[in-house]
Amino acid sequence: MKKIFAALLSVMMLLGMLAMTAFAEENTDETMIPVVVQVPEGWGTPNLWAWADDGTNAFAAWPGEEMDPLAEGWYYTYVPAFVQNVIVNANQGTDAAVQTDGIVVEAGKEVWITVAEDLTASVSYEAQLRGEIPAYVEKFVVHAYVPLSWKTVNLWAWSAPDGTNAFESWPGKAMQEGDNGWFTCKAPTWVNSLIINGNEGTVQTEDVSIEGKELWITVYEDLTYELSYEDPDKAVDDVTVHAQVPADWADPSCWAWSAPDGTNAFASWPGEALTKDG
Repeated sequence: MKKIFAALLSVMMLLGMLAMTAFAEENTDETMIPVVVQVPEGWGTPNLWAWADDGTNAFAAWPGEEMDPLAEGWYYTYVPAFVQNVIVNANQGTDAAVQTDGIVVEAGKEVWITVAEDLTASVSYEAQLRGEIPAYVEKFVVHAYVPLSWKTVNLWAWSAPDGTNAFESWPGKAMQEGDNGWFTCKAPTWVNSLIINGNEGTVQTEDVSIEGKELWITVYEDLTYELSYEDPDKAVDDVTVHAQVPADWADPSCWAWSAPDGTNAFASWPGEALTKDG
């Protein structure tokens, strides 16, 4: 009976893994559709928030995706084909914050949106400019924590050794500060090198070799840095350790670390005191 139960459990776990894999592949292969927007003068660079009728969001957090300039005051970005609603917004976190109401769009269709001064919007599915919209480029998020003396923060990124730059000119793309003190912006996944710089490019890290995926980089006053592909602020679940020790041991403790890098779990020897259980 135990063997039958174990076999059934293995099958259920396998099916669950297959389902998660299919979901991941579905997201990876999602068709991306261009949304092109024209906003009133004085708005600055707009952002796009987008979602489906069932509540599925296209982007991880408000205000959504920063749009790229196209021509003649138009901006563009790409959204998954499931998107049926968008909000155009700008200057979030400032006194000049503006946004439209939700704008209904047809899923899977290239759409051109003109936003008026009164925040109303007109929608067209016909191109309003001659020329091509640049092809979709997959991007990843770069998070940077920098010295307080830095008044501005920019990201410079490129592909080595061919030297193709992700941004038009130094000091690169301006990074936006979040509530948690981290600055963020996006870079194309084909880059493998970056520099975090500040104060209009007058201070900078050395060249940093990276993988093209979400990363966190902490920059210190001496311009050294720490790089991680996991959120340093994310809480790590504790693991409970149970130990049976000889009767003549008094006040047993646990010392723990990560090998081979040697990161210690506790500040000093002998570590964390064990609590008697029962």
